[in-house]
Amino acid sequence: MVFANATDMTTAFYDRIFELAPEFRPMFPEDISILKQDFISKLAVLVGSLDQATGLLSGADLLGRNHLRYGVKPEHYPVVGEALLWSLARGLGPHWTDELEQAWRKVYAIIAQRMIGAGASPPQSSIPDASRRM
Repeated sequence: MVFANATDMTTAFYDRIFELAPEFRPMFPEDISILKQDFISKLAVLVGSLDQATGLLSGADLLGRNHLRYGVKPEHYPVVGEALLWSLARGLGPHWTDELEQAWRKVYAIIAQRMIGAGASPPQSSIPDASRRM
């Protein structure tokens, strides 16, 4: 249901972020239409990976490293999480239940923590191989 209404949901999501934290706006391009498409496609991949923890976590790692390059800090994640939940609730209307909200909160917390952790550590490819030090 979310993806069927993706354009409205992503517009509501970004509008809500900028409403909650107007200081975030300079971190984004003026025209965010491509960013909206990218967001919904990445969300679809993450949701599609929920049954495969490895895919979900590696996707979150990559997003965390990318978001670090954009200037995203750990304190930004709660605002984005609230904007995501708000836009999902708005988009799903009567289909948004307390149970669904708690599930999304849990998933977002896992993904956000993983993204924060990945952004705080170097990518595995840049970690020197101990066997090469000798």
